[in-house]
Amino acid sequence: MVFSATIGINDQNIIVSKEKETLERLYANALALLDLSYTRDDLALLVEDARSALERKSIGEIQESLDLFTELLDFEPLHLDVLERNVQMYAGPKLDGRAGSAFKHLILFEEQNRSLGLNKGPFFPQRDLDLAWVIQYSRGEARADLEGLEVFEFLAELAMKRTQDVQP
Repeated sequence: MVFSATIGINDQNIIVSKEKETLERLYANALALLDLSYTRDDLALLVEDARSALERKSIGEIQESLDLFTELLDFEPLHLDVLERNVQMYAGPKLDGRAGSAFKHLILFEEQNRSLGLNKGPFFPQRDLDLAWVIQYSRGEARADLEGLEVFEFLAELAMKRTQDVQP
C-alpha cells in the first residue's frame, strides 16, 4: 500500500531574504517565544546574587548584576569626558524622550574601589552642578543617594513597579 500526501504551499508561505534579514527574522521569532515576565521572587534572587557579588567584591559578577537590571529597566550607558578615573555610568530613560532632557536616575560604578552608587531623580548631563557631582563622586568626595546593595534593591523595586504597570 502506498500513501502520498500533498502539502499545500502558497506564495505567502515562502519568504525570500538575504542572510542578515533571515537572521533578524529568526531572532525576532525566537525572542517572541520567550517568556520574559518576572515576579518579586525572581527579582529577590537577582538581588541576592548582587549581594553575594558585592560581598566577594567580584567586579565581573557585580557588572553582570548591573547589566541584568539596566537591561530590564532600559537604562543606557552614559559616557562623560569629565571623569579622571574610569567610572561606568548608566542613566534611566529620559524623562520626556527629547535630546538634551534629563535622564531618570543615574548609576555609577567605579571598578577600582568597587563603589556603586545611584542618585535618584533627574540628571542633566549638560548641567554644571550635575557634572560637578559626578566628578566629586568619582574622586570619593561625594556620596550617592543609595550605595552598594541599596542600589540593587531600588532597581528591583523599579522593575517590580514596571511589571505591575504593564499588567492589565
